Amino acid sequence: MGKRIIFPLRRLGHLTRDEFQAYWRTSHGPLVAHHASTLGIVRYQQVHTLHEARPTKVPCFDGVAELWVDPSRRSTDANAVAAASQALLEDERNFIDHSNSPIWIADEDPMLDGPKAGLRGTAVLRRRDGISREDFKRHWHDIHAPWALGRPDVWGFVRYIQNHTPANADDNPLARERNAPPAFDGLSEIYRVASTAPADEVARLRDELLADEPNFMDVDASPVFMGEVHVIIGEP
Repeated sequence: MGKRIIFPLRRLGHLTRDEFQAYWRTSHGPLVAHHASTLGIVRYQQVHTLHEARPTKVPCFDGVAELWVDPSRRSTDANAVAAASQALLEDERNFIDHSNSPIWIADEDPMLDGPKAGLRGTAVLRRRDGISREDFKRHWHDIHAPWALGRPDVWGFVRYIQNHTPANADDNPLARERNAPPAFDGLSEIYRVASTAPADEVARLRDELLADEPNFMDVDASPVFMGEVHVIIGEP
């Protein structure tokens, strides 16, 4: 199980989503690539939101930045690392609303490690009131996910990665230096193909699956959206 930096982004108020995504990809992306060897970044991808999969009471994110870091490949020059980190942070202030963009380091759990084709579904999940993060993780991983993955003819899952938020997620320098809001409790990466099951069966099982969500998550505070993945560093 690897680790992934999860950075769901909301844009500054004066930017449109298109303007935000254009700057992110054409200006900030190359800057990250420039400093990647200094910071030990081995993979960096941007997930650009195209549309919400379902509305929620909280604003949808405009995208998600995801990074994989190998500490053994980071520069041993502490001043160079600090300068590179500061350069990225300063540029982020040109387009990211840090006060509404949480950042944390998650534990990856590939439930179904299949191909990445087409648009990606992303769900940024908040646990419901009254349960611990560990209980949320247990239900999501042990009950909800197998329920969905058990019927590929219905749901069409070909790739499903759960990213679990650790208990100490907010105690990290990335969040502190950005004065970021609290981390969410998980993020899922989903690729699907069309269902082949009869429509009435799909509708029935969809209702059952959706009925389970409030048992562990705050549905109205958990944005779900479709997006396009742009790999800046690493293999597609």
